[in-house]
Amino acid sequence: MRMLSIPAVLVAAIAAGAAFAQLPEVKPQPAPKGTVAQAVDDATITTKVKDAIASDPALKGMELTVETADSVVSLNGTANASDQIARAVALARTVPGVKSVINVLAVKTS
Repeated sequence: MRMLSIPAVLVAAIAAGAAFAQLPEVKPQPAPKGTVAQAVDDATITTKVKDAIASDPALKGMELTVETADSVVSLNGTANASDQIARAVALARTVPGVKSVINVLAVKTS
């Protein structure tokens, strides 16, 4: 077996170091939309909107569902008066992370 000389090993190490120095820096990428992270964010937003509406005494008697997809909240259901609808939409908009609110609420007819 032939032994490599120290200068040859040194040259090889310098060449390898130069090659690695030219590689681009790799940075972690943020999680793409539609991932588990987004689902968790949507679930958190839904919970916070539901809590905000449930804790407001002016909104008692509303029958509604709250759904969130890609940080867009959808409010579906009925209210006793139009001012309750406006208040529920306004509360949903104040929750951190909400991009917009889709209002599918209606006033009860009977």
